[in-house]
Amino acid sequence: MTELCLYQTVHVARGRARNVAAHAALLDAASRALFRRSYAPDPARLAARIEALAAAERYPAGVSGFVRLELTPEGGERLLAAGISLYDGYALRSLSPAAVTLRYDPLCPEAPTSAREAAELLAARLAALRGAAAAVRCDAEERLLTADGAPLFAVRGHTVYTAPAPASVEGCLAREAVRAAGLTLREEPLRRRELPRAEELFYADHRGITALSRCDGQPLMTLVAERVAEALEGLFPKK
Repeated sequence: MTELCLYQTVHVARGRARNVAAHAALLDAASRALFRRSYAPDPARLAARIEALAAAERYPAGVSGFVRLELTPEGGERLLAAGISLYDGYALRSLSPAAVTLRYDPLCPEAPTSAREAAELLAARLAALRGAAAAVRCDAEERLLTADGAPLFAVRGHTVYTAPAPASVEGCLAREAVRAAGLTLREEPLRRRELPRAEELFYADHRGITALSRCDGQPLMTLVAERVAEALEGLFPKK
């Protein structure tokens, strides 16, 4: 039987764990709601443990790495190595997957649970059967919400649209990056029937920004996604 847990994936760049307090706060809110348990680690100590794990795993110095933080219903905590990036910091990933839209609603979609993660894996499998590498989730109102389980952003001209999506540390950072890039951000979802009006679709997660090459067969660009990725990494000045 698959164990239920809450999870976050922490980005470690140049040996330093990013956004640890924000990840812990998100887990605390979800744990209180679902497990009736608080989660209040000291952010500095948690960051030190994450960085120690990354060092023990011998993550290369020139690229970022990832550490997965899990909480169990009984209050257990786990830190797990979650691989490395091809990039130093947040970046626009060179991979631009094709996507298809799928209508589905995971149970408790607002919480970062292993159940939601399993639903996203199943959606990716269904997308693959249709010849795509990513699934864009739609709700009953045909609103485009997430891609690969991460907050989705749509571009028209100099305006970036984003739909209500599950709480996400990188989603919040991406919103900040959109504004830092001099673009207009509108908290307004794109609906499936409006896809032909979208110039770009991208999503933000612990790896950075991923731009979709096409969605439901419609070709998409990546120009704004590149600007947002640069602004996102710019929120973390190199020392």
